[in-house]
Amino acid sequence: MRSSNLTISAALAVSAILGIGAASAADLPAQTYTKAPVVAVNPAYDWSGFYVGGDIGYLWGRSRVVDNGVLTESGAPTNGFAGGLLVGYNWQRGPLVLGIEGDGGWLNAVGHGAVIIVTVPPPPAPPPPPAPLPNTYKINWDSHLVGKAGFASGHWLFFATGGVAFAGFNFQEGVAPGTTPPGSINATLIGFSVGVGIEYAFTRNLLGRLQYIYDDFGGYDFGALNGGTYHVNLTNQTFRGALSWKW
Repeated sequence: MRSSNLTISAALAVSAILGIGAASAADLPAQTYTKAPVVAVNPAYDWSGFYVGGDIGYLWGRSRVVDNGVLTESGAPTNGFAGGLLVGYNWQRGPLVLGIEGDGGWLNAVGHGAVIIVTVPPPPAPPPPPAPLPNTYKINWDSHLVGKAGFASGHWLFFATGGVAFAGFNFQEGVAPGTTPPGSINATLIGFSVGVGIEYAFTRNLLGRLQYIYDDFGGYDFGALNGGTYHVNLTNQTFRGALSWKW
């Protein structure tokens, strides 16, 4: 009988302990779980789309002139400011950007040939005729139609261009002082163009760039007063900046 009482007492004690533990657990606050904060990801810039803009820069031209087979100008400077408009379209696939672009600009590039110096012989020889004025070379406008290939890195685009170049060229033959000069000759020159540049997207729509362009127009013949021929080769180097708006 005593053994049974002890068993009953032990059972009651265990029940009491378990009840106290359950009550204490019930009094504890419920465990809460928090989600990790969402990190905003800055999406890569999309260079695809149509754009139009304006450019301004400086052109360094060189006119190489052969007069009746004799080299008279190895590279007469034909330099000036340039400004115009550009329009194009880009397609982007991953970091690769391909496009097509055209531009047209107004130039104020003027160059002069070297003045011919005539040595005056000693008397009693007759005085030499006055030296003719130098030839004048002008580039009034230029234009390009090029393909574009580049590598995009976020808001930066590194690109190269290549295609066709056009230029409005004016040639004026030099004459002796006091002599009526002949009419100048205008010609549209066609050559090839290559270039490199870097572009940055300030916003989704506003783009800025710096660009170098090299144009080679080959050689063209112009008639001289004496019935001969001037063979002129023109090359241009242009450094320009531009702002564009992309849709």
